[in-house]
Amino acid sequence: MELVFTIHGHSCDLALHPVSAKTVRLINEHGSDIYSMKPMDWWRNGKTNTWGMRIDDECAISVTLDGKPIDFERSSITSSPVKIRRRMYLESRAKYVVVFGFDNEICKFSWKWSDVTDFDPAKFEFMVHQWDRIMGVDNYFILDDMLYDGRFACDHHWCEAQGFTLVEPKVIDLEQVRQELQEKGVIDHRGSHFPSPTVGVES
Repeated sequence: MELVFTIHGHSCDLALHPVSAKTVRLINEHGSDIYSMKPMDWWRNGKTNTWGMRIDDECAISVTLDGKPIDFERSSITSSPVKIRRRMYLESRAKYVVVFGFDNEICKFSWKWSDVTDFDPAKFEFMVHQWDRIMGVDNYFILDDMLYDGRFACDHHWCEAQGFTLVEPKVIDLEQVRQELQEKGVIDHRGSHFPSPTVGVES
């Protein structure tokens, strides 16, 4: 049997980059103009990108088996979000990270398994990032990838893209985040927006 999981909504291409105090000052001074100050798509370089589909009230989700719709409980997608790469930065010497990219490209994305012998929704495993505190938005979930019965999809299909606008760069003060971790022992997904550096940061 052929199993297809499809989402029609907002795709994201976001990156967290460690930056210097000098770059923080440039971002504070120029805002989104920072994107045009370097070669196109420079912010996509490295291994810090998170590409996926926003799971929000506006996305439409469908699951079909041999072309026939089947019931699916969408709340299962966001029930166990993964911890986004916090330790990578918190245990480094980086003082600041900044969020670059976009999160509003309308498109459709499908995952297809062509050799399913039986269907059980409990066999889905969703790789979901929760960026509430990074983006300053409640219930900010990004579906990165998924497995069915322990297997990645045989085929992916991305289409109907309609363009995007880049987000205003968001700077996060890692020293303050480390302090929170030391005081609380854990950094939750939910809570106030991760702090921006204070004005007049010294290099």
